[in-house]
Amino acid sequence: MNSKVKQSQKEGATVADISAGLSYSVIRNALYKVIKLRNTEETGPNVVVQGGTFLNEAVLRSIELILGRNVVRPEISGLMGAYGAAITACEEYSEGDTSTVLPLDEVDSFSVSTSNARCGRCGNNCLLTISKFSDGSRYITGNRCERGAGLARKASDLPDLYKIKADLLFNRSVLTPEEASRGTIGIPRVLNMYENYPFWHAFFTKLGFRVVISPPSSKEIYQSGMDTISSDTACYPAKLVHGHIKWLVENGIKRIFYPSINYEAVEDASAPNHYNCPIVATYPEVVDKNMADYFYDNDVEFYHPFVPYDNDARFVAEMTKFFTGSRKVDIASTENIVESYHLGDDRRQYGLYSLDTDKKEIAAALAAARA
Repeated sequence: MNSKVKQSQKEGATVADISAGLSYSVIRNALYKVIKLRNTEETGPNVVVQGGTFLNEAVLRSIELILGRNVVRPEISGLMGAYGAAITACEEYSEGDTSTVLPLDEVDSFSVSTSNARCGRCGNNCLLTISKFSDGSRYITGNRCERGAGLARKASDLPDLYKIKADLLFNRSVLTPEEASRGTIGIPRVLNMYENYPFWHAFFTKLGFRVVISPPSSKEIYQSGMDTISSDTACYPAKLVHGHIKWLVENGIKRIFYPSINYEAVEDASAPNHYNCPIVATYPEVVDKNMADYFYDNDVEFYHPFVPYDNDARFVAEMTKFFTGSRKVDIASTENIVESYHLGDDRRQYGLYSLDTDKKEIAAALAAARA
């Protein structure tokens, strides 16, 4: 607003024109952005205004011109809020209540002094304004939490919905190493896994895998993967992926499954599309290319197939091909990485491409995952 006023002054606008423009903008903002009128007829034929702003004659005239009708402004327009508060106090008063308003004999001796200080009770280190009154009481402003005001943190019996959601998504029973006939597979706790992990957990558990998921994101996890991030323009959730992958590798996981999914399952038939964000859909490809030498050095098999997650029939067909090694694109992709990066002799077996399975078992695993 200030820059526009200065620009208008440079262009030769008079003070009267600028004042009129400001008056119009105040009313238009109130009517169309705050009240959200679609047209002025919605106000009705009789309009009464209140508040100190309307003591300004230009603002009052602006609303009359915009609405196209006479507007009533009471003589006590600027005090109507105070009158309303007084009326409410009278209505809510109960016998025995004592007002905190100073009695008249103490008003003359009333004084207040202000000072500033840094809170220092948390990382925000808020700049506090401390007002001390003549009766010894004080009032603190500028604080972002109750600790800055010198108050004890109040216990709350409200449920922690984020914790509940995280538990529902990720706190799932896992097969023991003895029960896992097909070994262990790792899944990073990233991006669309915050929606799809229950599916993949049930799917691989049904197939006889022990599923290991990386822990919740943290600064340490982010920093651990920074050296493999290819672009600073990627969003922060995407950058976190690298740290989660590294955590799995550093904790001895030799098989990591992180699929590329273009289309999510259809949950709302009226939605115009169910296409994933391009970052979410294809970031496994970025990880595969930027961490290829890391996987090679640690003998880690990284699986990132494109999966038709939104179509059960195609899912069964493609995942059967994936697990039996008949989807040549997956194998060729692995071989091309080793050749392009000149990684040398690759000792990794990529056992998921030769799993002893069939469509019937994949369909049963899918049914368990969709349940």
